[in-house]
Amino acid sequence: MVCCLNPNCENPQNPEGTDLCLSCGTELVSLLRSRYRIIAPLGRGGFARTYIAEDIDKLNERCVVKQLFLNQFYGNHGSQAHKKATELFEREAQRLKELAEHIQIPNLYAYFKEGEYLYLVQQFIEGQNLLQELKQQGIFDEAKIRDFLNDLLSVLIAIHQQQVIHRDIKPENIIRRHSDGRLVLIDFGVAKQKTESINTTLAGTIIGSLGYAPIEQMQLGKVFPSSDMYSLGITCFHLLTDISPSSLWMKQGYGWTSIWRQHLTQTINQELEMILDKLLQENHEKRYQSAQAVLQDLNNLPPIKYILPPTAIPATQSSGLQPQIQHKSTQYLPQFFNTKLLSGSIIASSGSSFLAIALISFLGTTWISSGLWLLILGGLVFIQSRSLLEKTYLIVIAIIVNLLVVFIFRTLLTNNLLQSGANGLLLVGLLVILAGLLTVIIAGVSEIINKLIYKYF
Repeated sequence: MVCCLNPNCENPQNPEGTDLCLSCGTELVSLLRSRYRIIAPLGRGGFARTYIAEDIDKLNERCVVKQLFLNQFYGNHGSQAHKKATELFEREAQRLKELAEHIQIPNLYAYFKEGEYLYLVQQFIEGQNLLQELKQQGIFDEAKIRDFLNDLLSVLIAIHQQQVIHRDIKPENIIRRHSDGRLVLIDFGVAKQKTESINTTLAGTIIGSLGYAPIEQMQLGKVFPSSDMYSLGITCFHLLTDISPSSLWMKQGYGWTSIWRQHLTQTINQELEMILDKLLQENHEKRYQSAQAVLQDLNNLPPIKYILPPTAIPATQSSGLQPQIQHKSTQYLPQFFNTKLLSGSIIASSGSSFLAIALISFLGTTWISSGLWLLILGGLVFIQSRSLLEKTYLIVIAIIVNLLVVFIFRTLLTNNLLQSGANGLLLVGLLVILAGLLTVIIAGVSEIINKLIYKYF
C-alpha cells in the first residue's frame, strides 16, 4: 500500500503502483527523502499529522514521521500563525535532539522539508498510550498510580534539568513501551526553554490541552516546572476516575480541582491525596516546584501490601507485560501491620495505660476515670494525620490493652498508688511495658486474621 501525504485526504491508503491518490487525486510519493516509506496515518494534532513508516536504510525499521501542514492557517493572523507553527515544529526537533540520550524519550532521526511540507522523523515506540490503556483496562488503582508517578517523574526531572518545560502532559502523550513496561513521554511539539518567551494568543496556536494546562500557561503564556506538575496531577485524576478533565474545565473552569475528591470511586491513601492536592493547586506558587520534590514525598508514603491471586503466567509471555498483569489482578490488604502504624499503636497503648492508672489512682472512681481517659485518648489520636480507619484501629487496640492492664493493676495493687511507694511505681513501669508487648501481640494476631480472611474469603 502507498499512503497519500495530503493531510486532508479522507482515504489515504492506495494500492502499490498507483501514481495518483484514488481518493483526492494528489500525486503519491513512494519514499520520502528516498528513504522513508509511509505505511499508514497514526494521528493528527492541531497543525501536524503523524504517520507510521519504515526506514529502508535500516532494514525497514519502524519509525514515526510527523508532517507539518502549513496551509491550514487562515484569517488575518494566517501568516503569523504559519510562522509560529513552523517555529514550534523546529523547536520540537531541537528538543528531541537535546534530550535524545534519555531512554524514555523518542530519538530524533531526521528533520527536513520536502515539497510544501516539513517533516520530522523520530523513533517508533511500540506500545499503548495511557488513554488507550485506561479504556481497555479500566481506572488505575493506587499502586498503579504510584508506579506511574515514580516512572514519569524521573523523566520530568531529566527534562527540567535541561531547562525544558513539556507543556502538554496528558495520557495520550505517555506510552507504555511493550518491551519493558516503562513509560515514554512523547510529543514535544509545544515544549519550551524556561528562558523563551512564547505568545499564545495567535489564532491556531493555543499552547497545551484544555483541562490539562494550568491557568498561567493558558492565560499568560508563562510556564514553570510547576506548570508540568499541574498537568501531571490532572493526568493522575483522569487515570484514577476515567473522567475527562476537559469536560470539567468547560463547565467549571479551574474551580473543580479544589473538589476533585468528589469524583473518586475508590479509596486511596490520605498522604497520596495530599500529594495530588498540592499538584492541583491553581496558584503555581503553591504547587510542587520540582519533580524531585514530588518524588521525595512519594517515596515517603507507607507501602501498599497486596497479594496476587493464583493466576499462572505462561513462560513464553513477554516479561515486559508482567507489570501490567500484576496491577490488574492485585488485591490490597489494609495497611494495619506496618512499622509506622505499629509504633503509633505501641505509643498510644503504653501512654494511655499510664494515663489510665494515674486517673484511677487520683480520682478513684472508675467510671469518671474511664470517661475522662477515653476523651483524652480520642483527642490525641484524632489530631494525628492518619486515615479514619487507622485512627479507629489505634483506639480499639488501646481500649483492649488498657482493659487488661487496668484489671491487672486493680488486682495486684490494693492500696492507693501514692501509699505504695517504690513498689507501686515499679508495678506501674512494668505494666506500661506490658502494654507495649500486648500491643505487638494483638497487632500480630489481627494481621494473621486479616491475611486468612483475604486468602479464604
